[in-house]
Amino acid sequence: MYSVEHLSHTADIRLRLKADSREELFRAGFEAMMQIIKPEACRKPCPCLLSETLSVRSVDDTALLIDFLSDVLTLCHEHKAVFCELVFQELNPGHLQASVGGRPANGFEEDIKAVTYHEANVRQNENGQWETLLIFDI
Repeated sequence: MYSVEHLSHTADIRLRLKADSREELFRAGFEAMMQIIKPEACRKPCPCLLSETLSVRSVDDTALLIDFLSDVLTLCHEHKAVFCELVFQELNPGHLQASVGGRPANGFEEDIKAVTYHEANVRQNENGQWETLLIFDI
C-alpha cells in the first residue's frame, strides 16, 4: 500500500500586468522582472556600467514581450547584472529595438530560469488598457 500527498510547491511567479500603453506594459514586465531578480537594486539611481542594445522580432505582441524579457534575462545571467534603465527606440507590433543599462549584481535574490508563454496574451481590454499575464519559472 502507498499514499500520495500533494505538497505545496512554488515553481512559478505569476503576475497580471495592466498599462495604458504597449510601451508601459513592456516596461512593467521589465521592471517587475528586475524587482524579482534583485529587489531594491533599481530603487537608487543607476551608475550604469553596462549598456546593451536589443533588437527583437516576433509574430505578435505576446511573443514580442516574452522574447524581449527572455533576452533581458539572458543578459542578466551572462553579465551577472541587473538592468535598471530601459529606453525604447522602436516598439511596434512584432518588432522592438531598445537599450538597457545596468550594473553588476552581487548575486540574485531569485533565480528566474525562464519567462514562459503559458497564459501570456498581450491584448487591449474593453477599457483600452493593455494587459497580460506573465509567468516566470523559478
